[in-house]
Amino acid sequence: MVRILGKTELETYAEHSRLFLDYVASPSKGISPWLTGLSSEDGFWKSKETAVDEAAARSVQTTWEDVVDDVHALSLKLGTCDELLGKIQKAESRDTLFVVTGQQPGVLGGPLLAIYKISTAISLAAHVERVLNRPCVPLYWCGADDSDFQEIRSLHFLTQQGSPVTTSMPQAAHAAGVPTGNITLEWPKRVWTGLAKIIDEFGPGEAVKRVVDESFERADDHGELAAAILVGLFRGRVAVVDGRSAAVRRHAKPVFTEYTTAESEIKDEITSQGCRLEDSGYHAQLEVGDDSGVFLLENGVRKNVTARHHARVIDAAERNVEICSPGVVARNLVQDFVFSPVAVVLGPAEIAYRAQMSDLYGRFEIVRPAAVPRLTATFVPPALGAMVETGGESQLRFLLTDPSGYARSIYAASVPNQLDDASRDLEKRVGEAIDRFSDAVEKETNSKTLGKLRTRLTDLRNRTSQTIEAVRDIGKAAALARWPFLSELENVIRPNGKPQERSLSGLTPFLYGNDDAADDLLSIAGSYVDDLLDGRVNHVVYSPE
Repeated sequence: MVRILGKTELETYAEHSRLFLDYVASPSKGISPWLTGLSSEDGFWKSKETAVDEAAARSVQTTWEDVVDDVHALSLKLGTCDELLGKIQKAESRDTLFVVTGQQPGVLGGPLLAIYKISTAISLAAHVERVLNRPCVPLYWCGADDSDFQEIRSLHFLTQQGSPVTTSMPQAAHAAGVPTGNITLEWPKRVWTGLAKIIDEFGPGEAVKRVVDESFERADDHGELAAAILVGLFRGRVAVVDGRSAAVRRHAKPVFTEYTTAESEIKDEITSQGCRLEDSGYHAQLEVGDDSGVFLLENGVRKNVTARHHARVIDAAERNVEICSPGVVARNLVQDFVFSPVAVVLGPAEIAYRAQMSDLYGRFEIVRPAAVPRLTATFVPPALGAMVETGGESQLRFLLTDPSGYARSIYAASVPNQLDDASRDLEKRVGEAIDRFSDAVEKETNSKTLGKLRTRLTDLRNRTSQTIEAVRDIGKAAALARWPFLSELENVIRPNGKPQERSLSGLTPFLYGNDDAADDLLSIAGSYVDDLLDGRVNHVVYSPE
């Protein structure tokens, strides 16, 4: 079982943009005109449903059926459950709605944020299904066509004792410009083999090993492997679409055509919207460059296209759209054009993208889905969780904002009481005695001996401080003997000074949990979604019991 240790304001843990914080401060209001609001009211979701149905009536049915077949085939291959597969099949006749989230495929499924996105999408889809009495599929867009290897190559894992270990795929696994999804299984297999001893330490590790091993059997490359692991961890309760899908690109041909032919105008709109955001005290998340926002695939390599060769992109969009690979702006438009989701589950930066892109949805006649901030959370190993749970909200904040300081407070508390009292008394008495003696020296001593005495007094103060520090080291040694992970607590809670969810493996809560780990996470996400739709957004801190 997992217990929630507490909930804090989002800014307690991470530096978020003012735009994002204003949005989550009152999600029901949104931020006009850039972000529409959210609501738990039935009418809000019914209006989204109506807009989605109108968009579906305008789409090309034959290419849409190809998309559905593609999603069904891939989801079946990667382990999506039968119930969800049935809902996907109903999507051919447009009976099914979608809640979409996505991420570039990371090592062995990627970091915790991928887990949080999916758990939020599953919980929100269940809510939409209840409200509208209509099938709703949580769909994971695996950004396997992206080529940013540095972003996905490394992850942190935790030992059973809670100490961090970093692992990564070597640079040799990836060639410049090649989609990260195309990385061969040899490389993640090496990572998995190297983690064997760590995984074997965990009691529930057998279930995780089974999921990962089965995913290697299901997948043909790194992109499919990452998606299969995520599907397996949640017992098949999420469907998958691959960003490399030719069927998706064919169905989205109108988007590619419009985007490439009017790209200079679109860039101007994005820049202008960024200026308006900045004039309102926010920031522009997107910066447009000279290269096209659509890449071309040539011999398996995703290549930038400069302005001078822009005609090639226009021609590809019209004649051979399968070789077009969307950048960040086009990808959002393609995704929402193809699936017309009622909602998209996004991270803080992605929500900022959406704000700056808001004008483009009218231009492309794409329905703007509800922008739903994903669950943000901190995983706390069990032994640390027991400490935090008894310390109250102030200790929770202390842990999140200053993990190293929190560890030092545990060291200090671990000094035996009698020794601690005696050291404090020594520090106080010696300090007072030195102060009195110093005053006397300044009044009575001639200048020839004053400098020498000052030096000796400074030396005495330093020696006293060193003695007190040695006493504190006794507490540190005692604490580390009991809780070894405290020495690296900063790298557990805030690795490299950044939120844990960006780099700690998504396997973590499943390794520490039990067979119900997926249900526990969905329970947390379900509570988060309920709070969100009621206008309350918090950062969750949780730990296995």
